[in-house]
Amino acid sequence: MNQFKTVVDRINFKNIITCLVVGLILFFLIRFLYRNWLQVSTYDFQLKYNYLFVSVLLLFGFFFLRVYCWQLILKKMDISLSLRKSVKVSFLSMVGKYLPGKVWLVLGKVYLSGKEGLPRVEVFTSVVIEIILEIVASIFFFFFFLLSVIQQPLFSLKVIYSLAFIMVAGLVFLHPSVFYKLINIVLYWWKGEKVKKYISYRDTIQLLMFYVFIVLFQGVAFYFFVNALCHVPLDKILGLTGSLAIAGAVGTLSFFAPSGLGVREGILALLLTSYVISPIAVLISLLARLWVTLGEAICALFAWRL
Repeated sequence: MNQFKTVVDRINFKNIITCLVVGLILFFLIRFLYRNWLQVSTYDFQLKYNYLFVSVLLLFGFFFLRVYCWQLILKKMDISLSLRKSVKVSFLSMVGKYLPGKVWLVLGKVYLSGKEGLPRVEVFTSVVIEIILEIVASIFFFFFFLLSVIQQPLFSLKVIYSLAFIMVAGLVFLHPSVFYKLINIVLYWWKGEKVKKYISYRDTIQLLMFYVFIVLFQGVAFYFFVNALCHVPLDKILGLTGSLAIAGAVGTLSFFAPSGLGVREGILALLLTSYVISPIAVLISLLARLWVTLGEAICALFAWRL
């Protein structure tokens, strides 16, 4: 009983810290926007509802492409799951992103897949592969952002080298001789089981190319979203893609923030200052969260009705 109480106290303390950190980040972003509201209110917005409509369509296309890529990972592991069930599991599990801690997205997907008769150990492995591939693809596109702002660097060389190291480390980690050895240690400790179906490194690299494509697809959707509010030249599309991708990747890596809340917005606002003035960059980053969250909520409701 005492051990249970200790665990509950730790979880509650962690949740309190999480809420404080996320709340502080969002507070400073909103306060900055409020203090510079004159610049926002006098800004020459060019509202284009057709661009907004296209951005929403592309966003949903991005969500479905992610489902398809996860289905491909399962297929490489000789696991068959229909598109309908893949959509249902993926979209419903997205709700777990907004719970404290990153485990609920993973565990939710494992649990829902188990209800569909899939081996949970292999599904857990597929979700880990999915997350790492998306992070590596996101960091890849971040270098396009750096090229687009080469005259006005926002980051020190240490940060750039660190990101490059994470990308290379991700590629090394995904090599079967490394990945499956480590994942089997974790699974054996956790469940007393081991992965039985492996993906070759060649197939892993092919899957990475798919994730590079869907990160770009998301970037195109974001480009239309930004241009629904204000004009950013077409030649900045890769830079915008890199901005959103790396903000999302760092949000994923920030284990204390549900769905990267606050962290993602702060980084995205900082990067967007290369294209628009700071108050507008903050506004876009906050509206982008609303854009994505509403999209995910609609997807979850759609999956719930399947």
